[in-house]
Amino acid sequence: MLKFLLKILKKVVIGMFLLFAYNTFLSSLNLLIPINVITIIIASLFDVPGIIGLAIFLLVNY
Repeated sequence: MLKFLLKILKKVVIGMFLLFAYNTFLSSLNLLIPINVITIIIASLFDVPGIIGLAIFLLVNY
């Protein structure tokens, strides 16, 4: 049970880092993905493809 919780925590931290890195690099283009519960869940579940999907969703709705 503890291993499972640590694995989930690791994925959440990696997802938050990916969102922060994306926002840092593309802030000059005003392509920011807000860091909230929904985006962290998507980034945690799908890693890099989730970030790409969020970026495409942002561009389509921009």
